[in-house]
Amino acid sequence: MSSKPRVVATQIPSKKDPKTKLWVPTINITPAQKFGEIEVLLPAGAQFYAASEITRVIRHRLNEINFQPEDYFLPMGSPTVMSVAAAIVARRSNGALNLLQWDNHTGDYTHFQLNNLF
Repeated sequence: MSSKPRVVATQIPSKKDPKTKLWVPTINITPAQKFGEIEVLLPAGAQFYAASEITRVIRHRLNEINFQPEDYFLPMGSPTVMSVAAAIVARRSNGALNLLQWDNHTGDYTHFQLNNLF
């Protein structure tokens, strides 16, 4: 178990640079670091064509980073990835989710504790 909670982002929104062909982040998520070290589940541009594959990959990544119930969940990127990851994280956390959401009014991330999701 890690000593400090981490921020688990599903993906970093990115666009492909036409010259370099590399994925370049379109937003800066470093303000989320005040909640903990940032871990990204899936790389930019990751595409899945089968629900079973995306579920398997996300479960594997959550095991790989040793996701803990006190870690924060930052949904970003593909709606499918966000939905599958949120369901798996909530199930592993006994129906709870430490959700981070960007607040345009404050210009910072806000924490929501969601409980009894199952």
